[in-house]
Amino acid sequence: MKSRFNKTFYLVLSLIVSFVAFTGCQPQQSKNANASTTTSNASSSSNGDIAYINIDTLTVYYDFYIDVKERTERTQKEASRQLQQQEIALQSKAESFQKRASQGLLSENAAKKEQQDLQTEYQMLERQKASKSEALILQNEKDMDEIFANIEEVLEEYKAEKGYKVVLGTQKGAATILYADKNLDITKPVLDLLNAKYKAEKDSAETAN
Repeated sequence: MKSRFNKTFYLVLSLIVSFVAFTGCQPQQSKNANASTTTSNASSSSNGDIAYINIDTLTVYYDFYIDVKERTERTQKEASRQLQQQEIALQSKAESFQKRASQGLLSENAAKKEQQDLQTEYQMLERQKASKSEALILQNEKDMDEIFANIEEVLEEYKAEKGYKVVLGTQKGAATILYADKNLDITKPVLDLLNAKYKAEKDSAETAN
């Protein structure tokens, strides 16, 4: 009996870790890096109705996003490790069955029962893969909703303070802004507010614990 393992689960996990919907191909960099090296220092003095944010910068320097990505990667690796162990154990059982069956060490009824048991275990493993994959997708959606909610909340406060009516987003390879005055770039102050808010929430949670 040949073992067949569905690779879809691991493909879904790799897609989740990549966070394609939010990051594109932006590589992760150090959490402690200084965001000011990638954003305009003139943004604090900008004024007018329109401003923009560099989304690539947020994905590199927003501490909450980095923590979520690292947590997702750890979860993915642990899920893969557990399932791979189960696959190896099941493969070993299947090979043992094949060997004993080919040597005539099993009666017809015993061979039939063991084969059915193996098929049941394979089916259970496939269901576990599907369940874990679905759980990771749902958690990813929840995390991304929270990330965007945090950004929206901070933007509401910041644009109200500065009087902006429109805040645009730009991203390498997917930018809709072909040119913009650097004085309209509010990435750094918004990023500072996001990280300050997240730090306050973390400190409060640690104090409560």
